[in-house]
Amino acid sequence: MQSAKNGSTRRLKGRKTGSRIIGLFVTTALLACPLSIAVGQTHVEGTTMAWHRTTVSSPVEEIVAAVMVEEGQKVEEGELLAQLASRKQDLEVERLEQLIAKARFVYEATVALHEEKIESKETLLEKKSDLDQLLIAHEVAVADVNDRKILAPVSGTIVHRLKDPGEAVERVGPLFEIIDVSRLKLMFFLPVKQLATLKKGEVYRVSFPEFPKAGLFEAELIFIDPEVDPRSGLFRARFEFDNDESKIRPGVRARLLLQD
Repeated sequence: MQSAKNGSTRRLKGRKTGSRIIGLFVTTALLACPLSIAVGQTHVEGTTMAWHRTTVSSPVEEIVAAVMVEEGQKVEEGELLAQLASRKQDLEVERLEQLIAKARFVYEATVALHEEKIESKETLLEKKSDLDQLLIAHEVAVADVNDRKILAPVSGTIVHRLKDPGEAVERVGPLFEIIDVSRLKLMFFLPVKQLATLKKGEVYRVSFPEFPKAGLFEAELIFIDPEVDPRSGLFRARFEFDNDESKIRPGVRARLLLQD
């Protein structure tokens, strides 16, 4: 009698275990498939990227004199980010300005003498050439000074500050990294069957799983890859998302709503 009860108990436990395994298999299979929210509609997941990611480099080899920004700080295009040592270049500009003032005085005096037939045309041209050469040298010296002023090439947020005052930087060595999150790129890899339903320039609905309370947004399709990956059978589609309020962070998942 006891053996019969034990047999029944084992069969019951076996059925329960089998049910749990089947349930786990079904759940896993559902998670592996695109999430359908309605008949004829499918969600496809992709990634978000900053609209621009810019590395700001030094045009010269120099010592960092001062850094004006911190990581996380928003900057505008043209804003001063760092100042490299430039004392010698500043002095060269001052020296050339004094030489230019003297050369201009000599040239203007030569012009007056030439009009009075006292100085020859050759002398006049020589003095004009001296002045022009100094003006060109001054422009080069000013450019050397400006090369040591590191300006933001784009508006955005400083995400990496790579040098501190007193540190040396090599020519084309990186100093900062700036990202623009006012717009985002949404990248999706889609099956070929979706080519017939997508149209560049149209607006599609998207959501972001990490921000479930944010709801649905709109994104414009700006690029359809003309090439299909032969191994996966997928093609790239890139969307532009207006993130003016910076609510969505680059790197989070994006979910695209498509018609089957």
